[in-house]
Amino acid sequence: MKRVQVNKTSKLFFLNVLLLSCASANASDVESSFYGSLRLGADYVDSGTSDDAANGRDYLSRIGVKAEVQLADGLTGVGKVEYGLRGDDGVNFNQNQKAGMRQIYVGLKGKFGTVTYGSQTIIWHQYVRSAYFSDGLDSLRQGAIRDDDMLQWQKTYNNWKFGAAIQTEKQDGDSIDQYQVAAQYKNQKLKLQAALAADQQGENTGNLYGFRAWYDISKAFTVSAFYHLAEEDFDLYKGNSSGNVRLVSAEESGKVGGVTACVDEDRSTVGLYGKWRQDNNQVHARYAVNSCDIKGDVSSIKVEYIRYFSKKFRMWASFEQLDNDTTRLPSTGEDMSEAQVGVRFDF
Repeated sequence: MKRVQVNKTSKLFFLNVLLLSCASANASDVESSFYGSLRLGADYVDSGTSDDAANGRDYLSRIGVKAEVQLADGLTGVGKVEYGLRGDDGVNFNQNQKAGMRQIYVGLKGKFGTVTYGSQTIIWHQYVRSAYFSDGLDSLRQGAIRDDDMLQWQKTYNNWKFGAAIQTEKQDGDSIDQYQVAAQYKNQKLKLQAALAADQQGENTGNLYGFRAWYDISKAFTVSAFYHLAEEDFDLYKGNSSGNVRLVSAEESGKVGGVTACVDEDRSTVGLYGKWRQDNNQVHARYAVNSCDIKGDVSSIKVEYIRYFSKKFRMWASFEQLDNDTTRLPSTGEDMSEAQVGVRFDF
């Protein structure tokens, strides 16, 4: 996952902007709201190494401010600043360490849709990836979650929703580093989604494709299927998150453990997901396989139970097992598993 690099002065400036915007919300035509999500718990990773142990964790806790201002009839200015609360190790809360910027963008909203620019969740992720589970991530994935210097457009028209984006990042000789397009169709029971991310950076200009379908069998039961494919020369996130297959805890801490990535080759992910929700209880599960042309496959089964004490406060427990293809040389690594328990409090 890419992180926005912001120096200390900028962080202090943006923090002051947040506080001032909240304080002045009732005294101007700006509508702003402060929000947060605390997600704390513990996990146990079994990867067959001496580091296996139970650990306290932060699961992507964050705070932020959203704001809107009416500019003219039918035209609204929007903005958002969001910080993650983890320490420098990327996993735990650490006293006196810096929070990390997650999102910062400004934009316009009107009949043309919504246009935003800045560091934000990418179009491809919004349409065809989903962090199904309470830890906020999906351990089988392609591409990034958020990125810098993105210009994005989205518009809803009847049952359709469309999105597009371009990225202009760094002085690297490429005016456009990538572009993305996406579409969604939705009716009462069915939702179909598709997205494309096209790498325009450097000499390798491959594509990342994504497709996903959802169907509500009943009010309580929903199923989904997805397919992602990254071409061999799609290396926009090489060395970061493209094609990585890791447990969330390993992914966030930078420790690969027993599972390795398969960049520099075609890689695909296919999976099935199901969710059952009755009153304050939810059970959901996913089976997925990440396939690499050379290093082989990694399969994942993950099951989670959630107990909702209110809309804002919940607890969860989950278990994931990853099995790796050891018939290939080099193989995708050793088998791994992870158990989690945690609490999420939104405000």
